[in-house]
Amino acid sequence: MIVGKGLLANAFEQHYGRRSDVVVFASGVSNSGERRVEEFERERNLLLDQLSSTKARLVYFGSCAVGNPFEARTPYLVHKAAMEQLVRSSGHGMVLRLPQVAGHSSNPNTLINFLCHHLVTGEHFTVWTRAERNLIDIDDIVPIARLLIDEHWGEYDVVPIAALRSTPILDIVKALEEALGAKGHYSTEEKGVAFPIDTSIIQPLVGSLGIDLGEGYLQRIATKYASAFTAR
Repeated sequence: MIVGKGLLANAFEQHYGRRSDVVVFASGVSNSGERRVEEFERERNLLLDQLSSTKARLVYFGSCAVGNPFEARTPYLVHKAAMEQLVRSSGHGMVLRLPQVAGHSSNPNTLINFLCHHLVTGEHFTVWTRAERNLIDIDDIVPIARLLIDEHWGEYDVVPIAALRSTPILDIVKALEEALGAKGHYSTEEKGVAFPIDTSIIQPLVGSLGIDLGEGYLQRIATKYASAFTAR
């Protein structure tokens, strides 16, 4: 069963849409800058309803930023941490923490879409030079998540699924500039924090799946999704 209609929901529909033993909860607040209490309450109520109405395995997509000790505790992250705790304490849930997800999406708030839009249109934006982000392709998330759900359920209650290293925002911008063949109009500020993610759980899994999340991964994502953005 799939709860939600966005990028994650669509990606997992083929595999879990008709299964009654697994609930993939992909109907969360999608904007990390969200501050409206009613949006957080909507997700909380929906999640509580799912947790109480079935004992099926429930998969919740958390945020790798929740586990980042350097990240400011924004309303969004406070909310995500609370939702993760609900799932973990339910006795039949698993939290898959994700960083920034790259995929074919119309959501303007995704990092790839935001940066591509500004690079293509020439709109000015600001880059925090000390800020890091971690990008992972939705096409890589799905097989890793399926392996965790179907073969490793009960071994972990929280698993980060991310590229093996995070990258300075400025490097992401430059990779997209190269992929798009466009020079951005941006200024820089000495602000931001590191984004360390412990990927030790998934490293042996990605090896068995033949997925390479290491060297050159950012460039491959930039090329893939910059091409898709310009083809719209």
